[in-house]
Amino acid sequence: MKEKRTHRCACGCSRRDFVKASALTVSGASLFSALEAAAADIALAPTRVKKEPAQIKVAFLYPPSTTFSDNPEGWWSWPGNEYDAEGRQAQYTQALRKMEGKLGVKLDIEQSAVANQQEAQQLCEQLSASKPDGLLLIMFYNNSLSHADLLLKTAAQKSIPAIFFIGLGVKHGSINQYRNRSGLYLIQSMDNFEAIESGLRMIHTRKQLSQSRLLSITDTRKPGSIVEPFLGIQTTVIPFMQYADLFHSVELTRQAKGLLQEVLDKAAEIRGLSQEALHNALRAYLALTRLIQQERADAVTMNCLRRGMLKPCLSFSLLNNMLIPATCEDDRNAAYTQMLGQLLIGRPGFQHNPCYETEKNHYYGSHCTCATKVYGPDGDALPYLLRRFAHTNEGSCAIQVFWKQEDPVTMVHYYPGKTPQLDVYAGQVVTSHPMPPAAGCTTNVELKITDRKDVCMVKGHHNILYCGDFARRFRLFARLHRITLVESGYDGRVAQHTQGTDDPSACC
Repeated sequence: MKEKRTHRCACGCSRRDFVKASALTVSGASLFSALEAAAADIALAPTRVKKEPAQIKVAFLYPPSTTFSDNPEGWWSWPGNEYDAEGRQAQYTQALRKMEGKLGVKLDIEQSAVANQQEAQQLCEQLSASKPDGLLLIMFYNNSLSHADLLLKTAAQKSIPAIFFIGLGVKHGSINQYRNRSGLYLIQSMDNFEAIESGLRMIHTRKQLSQSRLLSITDTRKPGSIVEPFLGIQTTVIPFMQYADLFHSVELTRQAKGLLQEVLDKAAEIRGLSQEALHNALRAYLALTRLIQQERADAVTMNCLRRGMLKPCLSFSLLNNMLIPATCEDDRNAAYTQMLGQLLIGRPGFQHNPCYETEKNHYYGSHCTCATKVYGPDGDALPYLLRRFAHTNEGSCAIQVFWKQEDPVTMVHYYPGKTPQLDVYAGQVVTSHPMPPAAGCTTNVELKITDRKDVCMVKGHHNILYCGDFARRFRLFARLHRITLVESGYDGRVAQHTQGTDDPSACC
């Protein structure tokens, strides 16, 4: 492979090619969507493992409108006698059926609204007997609150995560008794189908994770199995030599080389890489996809350091672009976080090593692999170049991705266990630096942390960084599923960041 050598911009790539690559974020080029399609056509991408959908019970709460319209002295209370609760139920049911198809969930919608205490009690008995994966209550009448409370109490007793939607103006007064309750996602809004869909997705995510399998490739002598006790993710552990043997035996067919060429053609630069290194990057991709297929896995992690030309840096970028979670260094916590995030928001995350810029109060993360489709498989691609792995001299292939300035980001770390924890941070991209002069790993991104006053409050190693403002959604997911929020240094307010700080306490 002949290296491109033309005039270079500040990042070190050719100016013409970098501008061309940068245009991907505007033109909506679908490099990796095309790559996935091509791979699927020639059986080089893993087949998705089908899973059982989340079963969610849905009930509306209000008495029939005729209860009041047929009574001259009837008192509809909030929201008023022109609200047309039955008409809204039909409208909401239609929207829910669309969400059902989009998300892949199974909604069991009660046709008749819960109108009184007896009907609420009957539904409680159904919940206790069937124990669905989730409950959605939609309340259109103020005095139905006692019926909702009865149903929510049953859901809590049976550990059924519940979404409670109240139409705006249906209930007046405080709602604090619902807002911070574990196991409950409260929505009080006007016809907010987006919020309802987000809640359904939170329930479905947990259900999908409980059926998911992570493939761990490490220095074990024989295969094994591990189950994460809360999410229920099963990890299949296989020896690294199984991957190495497959790596050396895979055939680089013309079709397979076509996949690699798709990547090369869109790179802003190919810096210092031999044809051998690029072919080995392709071998790693082929070996990993076949192992994922063989083990019926949904995600992969590998003890990948000091592996010479067998390192999977480019492969992990490609897999994450296709929403097949892939994490480095056999870090299962990072893998769990990547799996959770990709299901919850539909975007791949960036696993990275942490660093702190003390003078600007900024955060700096870097690693040798990163997805380019950080806006999701159907979103725009970030510009990138291919270059040698940053820490050895053997010349294996890594990828440097350039994040877009001012994009909002969300950083997450899941700590597993019977009583799991989740740490969540909100931020904004400052820049991705050329390397050198930047140090660390090939892909880097400097951030403002916008919900902490001191960047050194950020905890954790191999946190996962997602592009987009999703901090609230991750926190709501944690509350809905009774996961403890670590919230290191978080006070619920958005910090105001400047280029520097005179506060001596805001340092590491």
